[in-house]
Amino acid sequence: MSSSELANRSSLIYPRMLGYVATLVLHVITAVHITTTFTREAANDAAVKEFHDNQHKFMTVWNVYMQMLYAALGLSCDVLSLSNEGKISSLQQTLKKIRDPMFSNIVWPYAFTTSFVFWSAYSYDRSLILPPSVDQTLTWGANHVIHTAIMPVVLWELVFRPRKTPETHMANLMMMYGYAAGYLTVIVSSYMNTGTWVYPILNILYGTIYFYIFLGVSVLLTQIFYSMQWYVTSILWKNLKDIKKVN
Repeated sequence: MSSSELANRSSLIYPRMLGYVATLVLHVITAVHITTTFTREAANDAAVKEFHDNQHKFMTVWNVYMQMLYAALGLSCDVLSLSNEGKISSLQQTLKKIRDPMFSNIVWPYAFTTSFVFWSAYSYDRSLILPPSVDQTLTWGANHVIHTAIMPVVLWELVFRPRKTPETHMANLMMMYGYAAGYLTVIVSSYMNTGTWVYPILNILYGTIYFYIFLGVSVLLTQIFYSMQWYVTSILWKNLKDIKKVN
């Protein structure tokens, strides 16, 4: 690889790595903060205890885990690329096969869907999505890290990692909706076991047509956000000639 090609690649790889590190640091610090603020007093609050017991059932938590996993994958790929002076090793190729669809089909669309649905419900009536007593452990700052900062970090990735729009979206959509089906299975199973939904808004809507409208709108939003990434990609990288030199 020529020195000019290395410089071109490095001009993108280092900002990408900065984004990955920032993502990991933000989420790790927030997770530690939430854990350490879950004091004995907060644990005595039934609503807070239920919130913590159900953490693994929240889409927000799933999204945070996926962002952290993706950041680790992306960082690993870029470190390997730098250490191999641009040559793609078999390990790096394997990691890329996981990284690329994970971003397109899960990390990007669900970051926007999670943020949009959460803040829409929260702005209308916060009790629909989170009980007020949860503020004891989920502070204003932590709330914005897991529900607001999740969008800038994926936008950063889109800006600094060149991509091409796929010729067909069938496999991507199957993965995206498969992920949604997996999450829906978890929360439906939880309802069948406990008799309540993990989100208060679902308890209110269940048994009415609005329950299905809410789920349908959430799915539609995910589809819209999925499609949006390719529109933005086509604008950012419309003149890209050789994606392999900088990716």
